[in-house]
Amino acid sequence: MTKFKVGIIINKPTEIVVKALMNPNNFHYWQTDLERFEIIKLKPGMVSSIGHLHYSQKGHSYILEDKMIYCEPGKKYVSQVTGDVIEAQVATTLNSIDNKTEMSISWSGKGKNILTKLLLPLSRKKNDRAI
Repeated sequence: MTKFKVGIIINKPTEIVVKALMNPNNFHYWQTDLERFEIIKLKPGMVSSIGHLHYSQKGHSYILEDKMIYCEPGKKYVSQVTGDVIEAQVATTLNSIDNKTEMSISWSGKGKNILTKLLLPLSRKKNDRAI
């Protein structure tokens, strides 16, 4: 199991961050290599909503399913992300601090095949440096 946590302070009130975070047209700004988000069931941010994340990385395209399993609106969102070679749980937590927003993302997952199992720890190190 690979785990990591990243965080950032955004110089905007939490209400504005939530609107941007829950807008599917903005998802590619929040995630590297994400080309688009396809709504399958319900709208993003609702428990049991399902979407397909369409990624392209180094010429290879793949799709992950994102299912919202917990939502405390404006505070915490937890998704189960699955695909052919990976399964993970992603928790996004928002805290309001002096008209700014502290956003932290916790990722916990594992590869489903030997190659992904070997590469995930390397990806973690890359992501730890990203923010």
